[in-house]
Amino acid sequence: MEDFFLSITTKIAEYAIFPILHHLQYLCCFHNFASNFPNAKEQLELTRERVKDRIREATNKTEKVEPAVEKWLKDVEKVLDELQLLEEKILNVNNSYFRRQCQYSLSKEIARKTTKMIQLDRNSKFEPFSIITELPSMKYYSSNNFIMFKSTEASYNKLLETFKNKSVSMIGLVGLGGSGKTTLAKEVGKKAKEMKLFEKVVMATVSRSPNIISIQDQIADQLSLKINEVSDIGRAKRLTKRLREGTTLLILDDVWERLNFEALGIPFDESYKTCCVLLTTRNREICNCMQCQSIIELDLLTDNEAWTLFRKYANITDVSSEAWKGVARKIINECKGLPIAIVTFASTLKGKTIEDFQLALSRLENSKPLDIPKGLRSPYVYLESSYNNLTNQLAQSLLLLCSMFPEDYEIDLEDLFRFGRGFCTVGTFGTMENARREMHEAIDNLKSCFLLMQAGTKENVKMHDLVRDVALWIAAKSGQAIFTRTEVGLGVLTNDEIMKDTKALALWNIKGYDFLNYKINCPTLEILLLYSKGGIKVPGVCSQSLEKLKTLIINSLWKRSMFLLPESLKSLKNLRTLCLRGHDLGDISFVERLQALEILDLHGSSLEEFPVGIVELKKLKLLDLFECLLRRNIVDEVYEVVRKCLQLEELYLYLVNYEKDFSDVSFSKLQRYAIVNTQHFPTTMKKYAQSRGLVINEFDVTAQNFISLPIKDLFIRAEFLHLRNLGGDFKNIIPSMDQQGMNHLIALELLWCKKIECLIDTNNNIDFLQPEFVFPKLVYLRLESLCNLGEVFCDPSSRCSLENLGEILIKDCRKLNRISFPRKSKLCNLKVLSISDCPMLTSLFVPSVVQSLVLLEELKLSLCNALRHIIEEVEEGNDVLSSTPSHSYLTLPKLRIIEIEICDNLEYIFSENLAVGLVSLESVKIQRCSELKYVFGSGKERNPAVYPSFQQTNIINFSNLHALTLSSLPNVIDIWPQYFSPQLPNLKLIRCYECPKLLDSSIRKMMTASNLPQETTPKENEILWFITNPFNQLEELWLSDVRVKGLFQIQMGEEGGSQELLPLNLDITSLSLRNLPELNFIWKGPTDFLSLQKLQVVSANGCPKLKTIFSTTVVRSLPELKRLLINDCDELEQIFDLGDAQQLQTLYSSQQLCFPKLVYITVKGCNKLKCLFYNLSASYFTSLKYLEIEDCSQLHKAFGFEHEADDGGEEDTGKKGEQLLLQKLKFIRLKNLPNFEEIHHGFKFKENLYRLIVEECPKYSPSLYIHPGRQLPEEAECCDELGVWG
Repeated sequence: MEDFFLSITTKIAEYAIFPILHHLQYLCCFHNFASNFPNAKEQLELTRERVKDRIREATNKTEKVEPAVEKWLKDVEKVLDELQLLEEKILNVNNSYFRRQCQYSLSKEIARKTTKMIQLDRNSKFEPFSIITELPSMKYYSSNNFIMFKSTEASYNKLLETFKNKSVSMIGLVGLGGSGKTTLAKEVGKKAKEMKLFEKVVMATVSRSPNIISIQDQIADQLSLKINEVSDIGRAKRLTKRLREGTTLLILDDVWERLNFEALGIPFDESYKTCCVLLTTRNREICNCMQCQSIIELDLLTDNEAWTLFRKYANITDVSSEAWKGVARKIINECKGLPIAIVTFASTLKGKTIEDFQLALSRLENSKPLDIPKGLRSPYVYLESSYNNLTNQLAQSLLLLCSMFPEDYEIDLEDLFRFGRGFCTVGTFGTMENARREMHEAIDNLKSCFLLMQAGTKENVKMHDLVRDVALWIAAKSGQAIFTRTEVGLGVLTNDEIMKDTKALALWNIKGYDFLNYKINCPTLEILLLYSKGGIKVPGVCSQSLEKLKTLIINSLWKRSMFLLPESLKSLKNLRTLCLRGHDLGDISFVERLQALEILDLHGSSLEEFPVGIVELKKLKLLDLFECLLRRNIVDEVYEVVRKCLQLEELYLYLVNYEKDFSDVSFSKLQRYAIVNTQHFPTTMKKYAQSRGLVINEFDVTAQNFISLPIKDLFIRAEFLHLRNLGGDFKNIIPSMDQQGMNHLIALELLWCKKIECLIDTNNNIDFLQPEFVFPKLVYLRLESLCNLGEVFCDPSSRCSLENLGEILIKDCRKLNRISFPRKSKLCNLKVLSISDCPMLTSLFVPSVVQSLVLLEELKLSLCNALRHIIEEVEEGNDVLSSTPSHSYLTLPKLRIIEIEICDNLEYIFSENLAVGLVSLESVKIQRCSELKYVFGSGKERNPAVYPSFQQTNIINFSNLHALTLSSLPNVIDIWPQYFSPQLPNLKLIRCYECPKLLDSSIRKMMTASNLPQETTPKENEILWFITNPFNQLEELWLSDVRVKGLFQIQMGEEGGSQELLPLNLDITSLSLRNLPELNFIWKGPTDFLSLQKLQVVSANGCPKLKTIFSTTVVRSLPELKRLLINDCDELEQIFDLGDAQQLQTLYSSQQLCFPKLVYITVKGCNKLKCLFYNLSASYFTSLKYLEIEDCSQLHKAFGFEHEADDGGEEDTGKKGEQLLLQKLKFIRLKNLPNFEEIHHGFKFKENLYRLIVEECPKYSPSLYIHPGRQLPEEAECCDELGVWG
């Protein structure tokens, strides 16, 4: 009966009472509904903006947004429009006579709208959001030169899917030579890195003759690994060790034979799958023999794709005639879908007539190439056709000459010029400089036809393997046979069959000390090129056997190796180029008889004595004695001989260990020169001296006499000028040295020039200066140790525009008080400004100059104690901030690095306006600036009467800032302007030392996510940082001597939420806390919420109020933690807080506890600590090697439980079946521990203990088992051996 009445009561409540209550809430809880309504609206608006941002991003990528997204956006707009009317009703309801009735209806409407908004917000996660809009026959990918065709995309996607399969560690990409394997491997490597499938993606070129050292070096360079080992096995082991760290995708490009991974140092076994190898090859059998688990073939292009590619490079448009298109399609058909053939031939025919197309088609249809390996016939024909279509004969000759160099060799264009004199028409007509221009024009032609490729620098080019093979084939069948090999001996020269018809012979990487007594017999040879790894003896020659030889190059890869030259070389009557680099040369007097010689290159060689007879070589145009060492000659005689070579057009002169005055040198015909008369060779010369450079020490003449000196012409034409210890009466460079303004100069370095007062002085010399601008080409300026330099530019007439100046370095100029950039100067290319040790410098820029600093990237200042302002506040009597328009803060948009040290008079770095515009800033480092008060902002914005516009919170977007270091700034108050909030989503490193006055609110701004409430409680204001999901990039946090009461606190919003909390992963690796007297906690938040999977080092020193290091907020699995250092934390009670009994039981059952790499633990001065690791078993510390405990008065144990039986017997030891704990513990120091009893229950020392120190521990009686007579090493030796200091 009771159940019957109970069921009736339940039904009555369900159908009568609950509905009444439900409607009653609309009448009674109007204000609750009205207060929740704006939050839902604001959240929906934020979500709408994020969706719009994604739509804009998709549109920019030419992607099509999904219809569901567009419908969602329309629904949101509709709801938000309806809300305007509802908001008006809410505002008017209180004035209504029927207020209660209105509130009831409005509450229902508000509830419906709020529910609708929440539902829309939840439905804003779209997968997919957009799809790629396919173009006809192709898709464009990341690189401008890479087109993603469907035939390519299939292989691309297969590779990505294979990468995701971690059981596959060896992959082969196969295809025809020139089909795009290398390009595809690069692009898929980029994508794999972008998708974070691997931590590192490394690419190495193997080539036909694999060079193990070269391959290892390529891999090591990209891994930032320095291999110091000399032996082959040592190098391999070092590389293996590095590749086993993290995950790496290793791309081995252009593999021709089976590789020995063990010799290379590439790990490939079942136990190590951290390294995935992708190799590209033309031969599928290579993949099979190398046990590739997956082989992916790169298909050739389809007809439609080939047509699209051909049209792109041949510039065929829709308006081209049908007849023209028909011929073009037939040409494409002959290309058989090979990309390199299509691109090369289309580029060759670009801009040609239909008759040229028809002629090319005829050649392709009728060509019958000979001696071409199977499968490569068609590509050879196409590339030969491209060669034949070159209208520049010099370009044809250069292409053949390039084939002499090894595969994948980065060909130096200067070498190509010098070596080519004997093989083609380089330099046949006109001067050497004109010949060089002709060569560069021909090289550009070859690159535009894709027969040559740009290498790493603009001075180098590369050949595709297939193009090289074709060039060698063309040379052979055209009677210009080229024989080139790598790592062979000189014995190949004895093969008369090879030498019989050879015109050019190149042997690369000849083994050192290779001797051959056999005489060369090759009457057709014109170029002989030998590159050796050591000493070499050249075979004897006779005038008949090498009568046509025009170029002889014998270079050593080892500096000044032994070299034996035969006397018979004097018989080479037609020799034009002689290049002997890096040798220890004996007697080379034979060169005096080489009357046809035009180029003599002895770069880096040592000479017994210099051949004085070269003066009589009337055709000699280029002499290279750079970095040469003379033994016998009086060096003055060398200069005397060189001075008499008036026919020289190019001179490269730098004699090691000798300095010489050049004041009387005259070379009327010199067009290129690099002359150094000091042992202090500047490394910048190679970068900036493109054709003319001077490095002069102790040039001691008066300015008046300089005008009439022969060397003046070399000064004013120099591109690179380095003057050291300049004598005479030079107070400036312009106009004293050149009244024409030095319009060729690219780089200028002045060092220890005592009388220089300024770089340019137009103050009283305006009438002497003839040009409108001076230094028009200056890119690099270095001024160092100029003791009388007062200002850099004394240029009131603004003759210096400086529009090309890119880098300024000023050091140790103790009288410099201002730089004085000309007011009309345009520093639009200045990227680097570094000033150090200029104690009288007061400011750098005036505002008008700052407006032009659109490319400034680095600003470094040190030891400038008088510096008050980086940018002067007042220019010409006007207040900058009040007179500057609002857009003025965009003046430094590219600034990436700020480093300022020991500038004691500096009060702030940049004003509020400028700070807002630092959108590219990456690193800020400020140290030991005693008067600095503000970093960004001058403090003036804090006065509302002066700057009322700054009284509302503004955003500073520092999205690129990743490192911030503030050190030894005793007066710094704030980092950010008072009413500005920084956004720092990528901040990885924070180091703040000895900033006792720094406001905690300043750092709180930096760490607070932008979506947190702006208003916080007084209690929250004492906490330094609030961590939310957007902020998890921090890797290093080092704090010392700052005011802080708490570090990481997690706010989870309203209580009672039913959503399950997922751990927040922080990337922090290093945490260092020092001298923080107010610090109460480090982590605070929900249990097991913070996951610190990358944390390696924790150091807490001088934190007397800190009670716990790791609270329950932190997941107690720290797989990377290596070092734990705790000193002088008086209130510390626990290192790890494991929570209550229920939490502890959960921890044990979940097996979360894990410290597998913790090696080093030191705890000192923690007098409230009773147990180092309470309720933690020693079994969790499997790698612990070093344990040091000192001055902990209440400590009883290192590892202990509330009741010893609670440890489950883990700490018990027995004679049989005992669990061995702390097996790696080798060093123990226990000092001044009056209550210490044991390390853990039943602990006994192991026989492998290195060192034990126990002092002032009266209750501790260790059971020590050490072999009799064994000596324990000293402490430092022990720590070095254990590797615990790093």
